[in-house]
Amino acid sequence: MTTSGKATVIVNGDVLTPTRRFRQAVVVLSEGKIAQVGGYDEVKLPDNAYVVDAGGNIIAPGFVDIHVHGSAGADVMDATGEVLEKMSAFFVTRGVTSFVATSLTAPDDKLLAVLQCARETIAGGGPTGAELLGVHQEGPFLNAEQKGAHPPELLSCPTPDRYEPFLEYADVMRMMTLAPELDGAVRLIEDLRTAGIVASLGHSHGIARTISPGIDAGITHAVHCFCNMSTLRRDKLKRVAGAVETILHDDRVTTELIADGWHVGDALMSLAVKVKGPERVAFVTDAMMAAGMPPGRYVLGEVEAVVEGGIARLPDWSAYASSVTTMDTCVRNGMKLMGLSLADAVRMATLTPATIIGVDDRKGSLTVGKDADIVIMDEDANILQTFARGKRAFSAQ
Repeated sequence: MTTSGKATVIVNGDVLTPTRRFRQAVVVLSEGKIAQVGGYDEVKLPDNAYVVDAGGNIIAPGFVDIHVHGSAGADVMDATGEVLEKMSAFFVTRGVTSFVATSLTAPDDKLLAVLQCARETIAGGGPTGAELLGVHQEGPFLNAEQKGAHPPELLSCPTPDRYEPFLEYADVMRMMTLAPELDGAVRLIEDLRTAGIVASLGHSHGIARTISPGIDAGITHAVHCFCNMSTLRRDKLKRVAGAVETILHDDRVTTELIADGWHVGDALMSLAVKVKGPERVAFVTDAMMAAGMPPGRYVLGEVEAVVEGGIARLPDWSAYASSVTTMDTCVRNGMKLMGLSLADAVRMATLTPATIIGVDDRKGSLTVGKDADIVIMDEDANILQTFARGKRAFSAQ
């Protein structure tokens, strides 16, 4: 959609903002930003605007996926602009207007290639659909006891000579996931914090006393809660908190749920939100290249994966190989499986992830001055239209 510089006005819908639901409200978009939000009696409609009729549906912020490895046949580890463009074009069909490309444990040169590709892509104006916000590097500093689909032979403890080349990409690395109990992890966490990169706990086999120093040093987030992390353990016979319980207990740490209906049971997902609240739990897809694709055999990096029955798994059934879900499905499952309100489910896909990675000043809510990233959807989170930075990027009709 091109409007020759004219403002766009979205009318005839209920608008979700961080604090309220406006019935039959109006959103005005101008120059890629949200210019006005409110009721008809509160908004001054610009002259000669392009009018979009929401058809009585929901007008919500565009979704933000901070943990996604691929989709539509594209794998982040291929490290090409074409891959990122393909992912970006697919995401807007599912309501995602910005994303963080997530890498998998691999040889260092391949991880650096992902970072370099992201840097060049963003410098070149980025993909045309969902905005690429940067890279989430998951590994290689993970605990082999909780490896999941990460190649165990490539996992290691962090040392400055290993990780400092990654920190040279602090301009595009949004987050790094690591196991805080590993030797050298605390220094890495401190260096990530200094560089302005989110230090995230993941694939950890630690207990509270080995994890807490990492949180004290600067861990603020934990990936895919309940998945590939230790739970209730014994320490010299005493029952102690594992990674799961430590995350749930410590309010300094946010977390995320892969709400595909497979990775985590309904009660556990609800427990995480009950304990931490929707402002500290984000929905993520953790999707791999088979999202949006038919069943078959695929790869996650160089790891073989079998996709069938709605899941992606390793051939030996030992672990999931990420997921094949999409963010609109996560929002629907939040309502249907967890009993969340529409507002809370949407928050967990928008403002919460945006806040976790520090882009909530321009993403995650329908607030004047923020990027005009907007979805029009029905009450069941079926995506009807998507606007990315003020331009219509998808229409279901």
